Amino acid sequence: MPELDDILDLTEAATTAGLTPARLRQLIESGQLRGKKIGNSWAVLASDLEALRGRQRPSGRPDERQALESRLRVELRPMSPIQISLMPYSQEIRLWFRVDNRSDRAVELDRLMVDVWYPQPVVEGAILDRYPIEPNQVTDGPQFHSWLAPDKVDMMRRTANDSSQHAELQIYVRAYFNTDLGTVPVQARLTRQRGEFPIQLPPAE
Repeated sequence: MPELDDILDLTEAATTAGLTPARLRQLIESGQLRGKKIGNSWAVLASDLEALRGRQRPSGRPDERQALESRLRVELRPMSPIQISLMPYSQEIRLWFRVDNRSDRAVELDRLMVDVWYPQPVVEGAILDRYPIEPNQVTDGPQFHSWLAPDKVDMMRRTANDSSQHAELQIYVRAYFNTDLGTVPVQARLTRQRGEFPIQLPPAE
């Protein structure tokens, strides 16, 4: 658990990084810097800020970074990766991901940004746990969970019950890996067609 001295508000963090608070807020919202909303303010860890400053001085040739990026994959795990409940007592979505490091370098998954559509935007969020991944290894550890807003539940129920709708589940992910070449981003669009994922629905009235 971080010490209080390690937690910086946006103004302190901006002064330390030599950036404006507005620029730091942009970095947080774009997923390049981890931050936590406390009330109406943002807070960041000093260690994350230091990591950002290091990433802003990228090492390695561009072709090395591109080669590494091409060998990092984010997918849904093979077994039961999706759970969606639209029941009155439990309105939530859970996703399990597989992260595959097909390179000869050790990497660390720093964070995974998730945006779910069905068929319109449903929920967005992030997995902020870090996962070290050795060369040519995979992890099935990253799990995303979010409660669903009532209006999103209504939209999803209508979509699931209307067989005439194109009910494709779309999951957009942006992963950021810490590597010896700096931060390497990886994006993916994961899709499942109707019938390829379970949805728990309340009984028809």
